[in-house]
Parts: sequence; structure tokens; C-alpha cells
Amino acid sequence: MTPNDPNNGKTAIDNAKEKVSNYAQEASNRVSEMSDRVQAKAGEVSDRVHSRVHEMGQRMRDVEVDETTIPDSFRRVPKYISPRVHRWLDVAVTGYFLGIGIWFAARGKGRAATAAFVNGGMVAGVSLLTDYDGDGRKPISFKMHGTMDAVQATTAALAPVLHGFAGKPEAKYFWGQAGNEVGVIAMTDWDAGMPESQRLNAA
Repeated sequence: MTPNDPNNGKTAIDNAKEKVSNYAQEASNRVSEMSDRVQAKAGEVSDRVHSRVHEMGQRMRDVEVDETTIPDSFRRVPKYISPRVHRWLDVAVTGYFLGIGIWFAARGKGRAATAAFVNGGMVAGVSLLTDYDGDGRKPISFKMHGTMDAVQATTAALAPVLHGFAGKPEAKYFWGQAGNEVGVIAMTDWDAGMPESQRLNAA
């Protein structure tokens, strides 16, 4: 076989093809192995999460939690806010969030604007369905409203983190409202907005 023999070129090409094929097969095997490991790890993490969620759910079932839990936890705090005043505060908070939402949108702060509109919508929606007078004409009792106020305060506090502007000046408008809402929850006379029979039972 001479140096110029065409078979030499074919042999070299065949060897190169074989090497490439071997490398490709090895790479495929490694990718498959890594995929199996990732899937196994993901399954392990998923099992842990489900286990933890189940455990937390079991603990929550062992604790008596209802619509009165949060309002009643502030029972010893002096009550300066009547249901009527609380109603107007809800109107003010709705206007506050809609106002800053429009302001943020005008300044190109889309994430903060979205968070503001979400919170404003929450307050407005709950307020429209709340039985402030305790006459049973609306589906959300005043104490349930207090519990939902706590949910809204949490939503406002987490909004800068969830919407990605925690390090921006806009965040202070949400954290400030959340802190203020906790104070309102603590100082509202929730029993005064409940039906008379329930007020007597609570006394």
C-alpha cells in the first residue's frame, strides 16, 4: 500500500467516522445518565415538598382556625375604629392603590403599577361584599373581612418581592400600607360589625 493509495484516505475517513460515532455515543450516554440523575433528584425534592406540605396541612387541621381567628387575636388592643369608619378607610385604601397604580403606570413602572391595581382590586372587591352593618345582607361577615384584610396586607408586603421591585423606591408604598393595615386590623372593633346574636355570644 503506497502513500498515494486511495485506500489510505478511505481508511482515515473511516477511522475518523468511527471516532466521531464513539464520541457521540459516549456523549449521549452521559447526557442520558445526567438526565436520569436530574429526574431522580427532582423526584426526591418533589417527595420532600409533598411530605412537608402534607405535614403542614396536618398541623393546620390540628389548630382551630376560622374567620374570627385573626380579628380575635387583637381583642385586647383598644378599639378606636368602628365598622362605619373602617368602611371609609377601605374606600381610602382603594383610592390610594388606584392612584399610585396610575402614577406608576405613567412613569413606566409597570410591575409596581400591576401590584397596586391588584391590591386596589382586592380591597374594592372585598369591601363591596362586606356586611359592615351586621344585618346579613352581604355574604362576607365583618370578622371575615378582618381576616381578608390580613391577607391583603400580606399581599402588599410581598408585592415588591413577587413583582421584582423590592430594591426600588416604589416598594416603600406597599410596605407602608401593609404596616398601616396591621394597625387598622388591631384597632378595629370587629364585634361591633357582627350580627347581634354573635356579638352576645362573643361577649
